[in-house]
Amino acid sequence: MDEAIATRNFDDLRELFKAEKKLVKDDEFVLIKIDGLLKKRGYKIIELPSEQKEDFARQHYHFVMSCMKLGYCSKSTPILTLQDLLEMSSIEECKQLFGLVEENMNEFKQPGFIETYQNTILRLCNDLLRRLSRTAETSFCGRIMFFLSRFLPLTEKSGVNFMGHFNTLNITNYEETETTAESLLTAASSRRPTPVDGEEMETGELEEDQAKEINVTSEMYRQFWSLQKFMSNPNLLYEKDKFAMFKKDLSAVLSLMTANKLEKLNQEEESEYTENKQKKVSNDVFFTKYLTSPKLLALQLNDSSFRRYFLIQTIIIFQYLNAESRFKPPAKKMVLNEEQAKYVTDHEDKCYRLLSDTMPRGAVFVAGLKKIIQREQEWNTWKNSNCPDLSEKADKGAMQMYKKRQRIPFNPQSLDLGTPELTKLWTNEPDVLQACKSDKRKFIPTLANFIRDPLDEMDPEQQVEEQYKSINDISFQWRAARLLMHKSPGYVSRTDIKSEPNSNMRDYLERNIYNAAKTIDEFKDGIAERERKEAESRKEKEAEARRKVEESLKRKLDTKTVKKTDVVSSPNPYTDSPLSDENLHKLAQDLSKFSRKLAKLLGVDDTKVQKSMTNSEEKEFCFRILKEWAEKNSRSGRSLLNLLIGDLDLIEVAQVTMKVLKLCNLTEINYNYFQKIHESNA
Repeated sequence: MDEAIATRNFDDLRELFKAEKKLVKDDEFVLIKIDGLLKKRGYKIIELPSEQKEDFARQHYHFVMSCMKLGYCSKSTPILTLQDLLEMSSIEECKQLFGLVEENMNEFKQPGFIETYQNTILRLCNDLLRRLSRTAETSFCGRIMFFLSRFLPLTEKSGVNFMGHFNTLNITNYEETETTAESLLTAASSRRPTPVDGEEMETGELEEDQAKEINVTSEMYRQFWSLQKFMSNPNLLYEKDKFAMFKKDLSAVLSLMTANKLEKLNQEEESEYTENKQKKVSNDVFFTKYLTSPKLLALQLNDSSFRRYFLIQTIIIFQYLNAESRFKPPAKKMVLNEEQAKYVTDHEDKCYRLLSDTMPRGAVFVAGLKKIIQREQEWNTWKNSNCPDLSEKADKGAMQMYKKRQRIPFNPQSLDLGTPELTKLWTNEPDVLQACKSDKRKFIPTLANFIRDPLDEMDPEQQVEEQYKSINDISFQWRAARLLMHKSPGYVSRTDIKSEPNSNMRDYLERNIYNAAKTIDEFKDGIAERERKEAESRKEKEAEARRKVEESLKRKLDTKTVKKTDVVSSPNPYTDSPLSDENLHKLAQDLSKFSRKLAKLLGVDDTKVQKSMTNSEEKEFCFRILKEWAEKNSRSGRSLLNLLIGDLDLIEVAQVTMKVLKLCNLTEINYNYFQKIHESNA
């Protein structure tokens, strides 16, 4: 089987699978064995070189998926194979192997698969994200998140920040010592050398002659970067003193940006700037946090992208403070007062104005941002409603565009009755009555062609199952009744008044089809042969039944002539010998090791059964309860055996003891039957 899996030979694997099933007679055991071999083959693929691993992994995955569809392995084996490959591969190899997961996303989402694969795929992606660096492997992280957003259903709460948590571990480190910050700002105030003629400047870099000098103090540096702790945890702003600090620092930063607006570009310069920026964009992008050195803040404030990021952060915080959330109940005092709400509203408008003044295409950028914020408010409302299924509100039918019908000018020479089909029907022939009598309209089948298939289905040699016969179809019954009434002379026959009317249409039609076939030359010989075979079969059955009756009578006569000594030598297993005290002593001695089970079957109270008894005490106890039961039940041995059938251990010991004492015992048939019942109950 290892070789068949290694060479991906379905024919050999099929034969080995059938052989294993016959050998062990347990399908689940065979599936577990093949699952282990497929995983073992996947581990060997991991040892291959990186340039060969993707091709072999793809071939192995498709082989495992085909085995699963044919029922040779478990349903979860394909996705577990991919999980093993990704867990034991490097990051660069995972980037290539993850394409297998993306390629088969539509197959994973099919009914019957998504229930099994959803949690495994979610766990697989989360394990990959934990291994990746959010700064060095940002592109791959986004690729995984994009896959999850397409794979998981919209109502999947694992992809929603349902509890409204914030990443409070996102801490921005900066120079909090005023002396250090001031010294660094003084060193940065010296004029930087201008670039040499012909030297290409980096994206976002400003020329010294055109750049407007922004005076950044150590206090302004502290105020700007201290706002980041409120950005990573907005719930701090519901504390009065923290909001006052936020208000003071934010107002100072926005005033600085308002006083030092960036120069606007004309339309030609703006389009040229956009084109150059798009050309210089590379696929190998490294995302990281902005540097917090005091020497860089003046340059950062002169960067349009930097200003946009900060202002968007501020607008998002303002939206959160104004939004109604189920996780911000008034009981937690997470509500702004009137003065705070007015400040948030006024400065939100101020942020939008600053974004409009920020080149390039500030007005277009603000319009797109407002649509995104509006969409976020709708998602917030959806989360407050406990994420209901949006598919229930969607239109079930596919939307179709309205097409205006082209107007056709009136033509008095042509006949138009409103629809093409009606017009065609009216203009098909000049004489409508003659067209109705045309031979083309005679499509009634002949009686022989119509009854050929149902007649073959009635033949026992064809072995057609009852549910597949065409006579069961209601539409066929209606057509058959119409045709037989029209073509068959014996369909409507004169019946005896005393006979009961036919209530089963199926049987009635079968009988009439059979009788109609007798009148058709094509079927006469076949029906005669069928009736002859049926007569012979009936005679054989009658002869067999007669023979069995004669053998039964013969056995009864032989039984009456059996000698009396033979009857004595073959004791009747159903005799019921009385149980003496000696018999009860012997039974108590053999059944003493099952004293608790015996007491339970004989209906003895559990309180009378002691937890720790010696061997002699157990024998005495068993004899006592057996004797009490025997006195109440006429010392019947067969009644005792019937009672002990409730436990397999007791009945086996009692059987042996009864045979030794030459008392009554269960027949072999009854005992085997009891064993089967006991095994099924177990």
